[in-house]
Amino acid sequence: MPSDMNRRRFLTAAGAATTVALAGCIGDDDDPVDVDDTDDDPVDVDDTGDDDPVDADDTDDEDRDDSVLQLMQIQQQTLDPIGIAGPASARTNWQIHEQLFTYENGMPPVIGELATDYDVSDDYLTYTFELQEGVQFHNGDELTADDVVYSWRRLAESENNRGHGDRIVGGVMSVAHETEGEDEELVPDTLELEAVDEYTVEMTLETPFHGTLGMLADPRFSIIPEGIVGDIEGYEGEMSYEEWSTEHVHGTGPFSLERWDRGSEIVIERFDDYHGSVATLSKVRWQITEDPNAQYTYAVNEQNADIFDIPRSQFDPSLLEIEEDLDDGRRLGTYGPVANDETLNYGEVTLLRTQYLLFNTLTVEKAARQAIAYILDQETIIDAAVRGQGQPAYFLTPPTAFPEGPENYDDIAQAEYPYGYGESNLDDAARIMEEAGYSENDMYETTFQHPSDSQASEWREIASLLRDLAETVHIDLDIEEAPATTLTNRAIEGDIDVYGVWNELEWQEADATLQFAYPNPFTWTQWGQGEDGLSEAAEQAADAWERYEDHRTPGEENQQVRNESYIELERANWEDMTQLPLWHPVGERYWYDWVENFGMHGPQYSQKFNELSLSDRS
Repeated sequence: MPSDMNRRRFLTAAGAATTVALAGCIGDDDDPVDVDDTDDDPVDVDDTGDDDPVDADDTDDEDRDDSVLQLMQIQQQTLDPIGIAGPASARTNWQIHEQLFTYENGMPPVIGELATDYDVSDDYLTYTFELQEGVQFHNGDELTADDVVYSWRRLAESENNRGHGDRIVGGVMSVAHETEGEDEELVPDTLELEAVDEYTVEMTLETPFHGTLGMLADPRFSIIPEGIVGDIEGYEGEMSYEEWSTEHVHGTGPFSLERWDRGSEIVIERFDDYHGSVATLSKVRWQITEDPNAQYTYAVNEQNADIFDIPRSQFDPSLLEIEEDLDDGRRLGTYGPVANDETLNYGEVTLLRTQYLLFNTLTVEKAARQAIAYILDQETIIDAAVRGQGQPAYFLTPPTAFPEGPENYDDIAQAEYPYGYGESNLDDAARIMEEAGYSENDMYETTFQHPSDSQASEWREIASLLRDLAETVHIDLDIEEAPATTLTNRAIEGDIDVYGVWNELEWQEADATLQFAYPNPFTWTQWGQGEDGLSEAAEQAADAWERYEDHRTPGEENQQVRNESYIELERANWEDMTQLPLWHPVGERYWYDWVENFGMHGPQYSQKFNELSLSDRS
């Protein structure tokens, strides 16, 4: 955070600016595994290093001192910011690179990082950003506006963006540009980005978007030195892409890359010319291992990791004690004692993710959809599927993205959820099925489909529970497993009945998930696509979404209209039960007492380690 940043001005100006969450990274995560989502089985991943359990003797003596932070993660595929896909890549990126905007403590609103001020035109299309002066890259170059234009062009144009170009062109926030050919491909160097002067950048969008500043906090918008690699038109590059991306990924962050040994470790070192608070730590070292159980053993038995995750297979709910609820999706407490008799610090945050059942409204009768909603108790689902590591879901929108926040989420859910808040209502489920003409001698038949390769153990627990309960209310539920890609293709074709699925918000507002929920020709629920047309609830949802689309620009009045539309759409979904929310997963961190100044960040994470220090581990 720049020392001369007028934080109050940014908080006021940014207001309700939203974000592409790191969770957006998680949503298209092609890093092999995130320990928050691991099944109980060991992980087998292609193109990775040694999967054997970690040997504590592998840690160099120089990396055991009290100025080196020891961490663990799975192998990541790239250190190039535009190629980030998943939390492993992003956690390293936050230490090495920076964006124009960020989130303090991982929570909204957006604040400036490399930007000190901004201005937006009356039509909300043209943004002008003022950059902090005197910021140095790790190679000694000074940050300028040309670096910003080059970095953002790479995100749009480079073949190394790993498919993330829609973050800047063709997505919800799309920079104006030229296209050519039948496929309307981007014409190189036509983005409406301009270095107005040495420290001023201008960007013009195709259409207004309320979350523009938050989009620019996405780690893929990190700034690197202009021309460092030649993977876009107009640049030959100072070095090959392979050399740069593995040895010299210069950024402006508090740490620079020391070495990356694939399959073994990533080590970053303190950058003494950092423009903000220079790090107390001399280094940060990530030990690479793919097996979450080996990570746990490494952290707990040998005490060779300072901050880490605990895989679900090793988690014991009886060892957890929550001591503080911060009322913003974060909770703090302790966990232990663990195998080494230490009691760990515990931090938790509700992620921008919802696990839910998606119903094909053309193949599953409304009575059956409502009956399934009645029989499922979200709290029981969490206990059965994820050992209590989640928050009950009553809306498609996660609490921290819900209109007016988590407290409003809870208030409306407790007062209005029609299928029983925190309870299973078998009587009403049976009644509604009997009114539809079904009985124990004439069962309703349908199929629950869930992935066999993604969170499979969780879905199996839910499937077993759902099948047993459904039978008591005259529903004969068949269970079918298939790879996620297979089920996704079938959902697109309308060839599913009840689909166990999840969605990760790419920006922190309800439209990031409700864009898939309102009646339209492309929704997998096929809501309103039958011969009978739109139901009353579907008309309500369609009208709510139309009002939303008329108020997508920033501003308090537009935000209020959007908020009202979101809640109206959620209520309409309750009525026709097209998507049944089950739970919101949580992200967790565990750390030892010797880690000082570490706090649990919000769902945006983006935590830098320059303020951390370590006391005597002994």
